[in-house]
Amino acid sequence: MRSCRTDWMIFKVAVVILPCVVGLSIVSSMQARSSTLAELSDGNHQICTQPPPKSWRQGEGVCLVFRKQNRHIEGYYGYPHSDGFICLRGQLNDDRRMTGQAYLIAWEGNPGRTPPNKAFFWDEEQQLQLAQGRVIQNQPDRQSESQWILFEKATLNFRSFYLYPKPQMTSPQQLCDWKFMRS
Repeated sequence: MRSCRTDWMIFKVAVVILPCVVGLSIVSSMQARSSTLAELSDGNHQICTQPPPKSWRQGEGVCLVFRKQNRHIEGYYGYPHSDGFICLRGQLNDDRRMTGQAYLIAWEGNPGRTPPNKAFFWDEEQQLQLAQGRVIQNQPDRQSESQWILFEKATLNFRSFYLYPKPQMTSPQQLCDWKFMRS
């Protein structure tokens, strides 16, 4: 049988620990629910399928690094610390989806060199769906040839992404240049 003193000690510990536990769950749910992209200020942002890492890594899961201007976003979607990324631009349709265009540069030996005839998911997480792909440019290299593939339809669903406090990956302006569309 416990004494009143033991019960009082348990209550005091619970009062000290409970706010910490509740605080952690609120932070986790805020990150998981991240504010809608439409509500974000104009500028550069990063969202990923996993929370911000506590290590040297710049992102976890698959990430969208982008510049937002009103409802227009332009950036890239890809896996941190890899050369697996695709450039995107488009409009925010609703709170959790973007539609627009995408392009990637494929080289010999890359499975993406021939765009499929039907819609497909680009990523393992099945967040980015691409369709209507076509080769728009062949570029010879010293050792191989690269192809620029444009997808007229790109839909990115970012319903369960985490908003990072600030972009940690390479700037979209350094990786994606849409000037080829103007020529």
